[in-house]
Amino acid sequence: MLKITNNKIIRLKKISSTQDYAKIIADKSDEGTIIITEIQTKGRGRYERKWDSQKGGLYFSIILKPQININKTFILTYKMALAILDTLKYFVNKTELKLFLKWPNDIVIKCNNKYKKISGILTESSIKKNKINWIVIGIGINANNKLPKSLNHIAISLKEITKRNIKIEFIFSSLIKHFEKYYNKYPTNKVMEKYRENSIIPEVPITFINNQNKYTGKIRKIRNDGGIELTLSDRTKTIFYSGDVVLS
Repeated sequence: MLKITNNKIIRLKKISSTQDYAKIIADKSDEGTIIITEIQTKGRGRYERKWDSQKGGLYFSIILKPQININKTFILTYKMALAILDTLKYFVNKTELKLFLKWPNDIVIKCNNKYKKISGILTESSIKKNKINWIVIGIGINANNKLPKSLNHIAISLKEITKRNIKIEFIFSSLIKHFEKYYNKYPTNKVMEKYRENSIIPEVPITFINNQNKYTGKIRKIRNDGGIELTLSDRTKTIFYSGDVVLS
């Protein structure tokens, strides 16, 4: 049973990356240990992409040690995505905008017919003798932080949406409560059902990028094993377990 207490939370003012620090201490840390910081100087997402981490955002990593099959690690990313979604809905539902999950690790909001990222997740793991040693999930949420102009077309903050500052600690504590619920009580089938209900499945063709190769097609479904199933422009059906969905 995952229970996150204050004595498991390491609070910092500034660090290069909560994810990198969590990975260093993961072996000797209790499950549920969290590293949270006000600023990251080298925040990153998948594929080593930079995550702008100025003061005002929520940036933290959590160390997990689940007793699950290594092929099921994807479900922890989905559980965290649902926890973030539930947390942000509390604020966003007071507006006319709507949040969505974008496979596999983003939370986006639709503004003026364009999807913009408000949160991202990075999941990394240590496997020993075909068993999970630890999993570290990193979370970045654009809360009150000002985003660079270069990101305005693809990202947005909670402050821009709600027109007010929201206490980071309130967002953080709410998110942890939601994640404990999903982690402890939601089996895979329930997680997948809710994940699909809140995911973007556009009617129009999308671009999919995998290993620098680009594909055009339609999303058919998100599978129970964590993969995404596409019907490509030549009508072939393909399953991917990593890559990026590019929306217009």
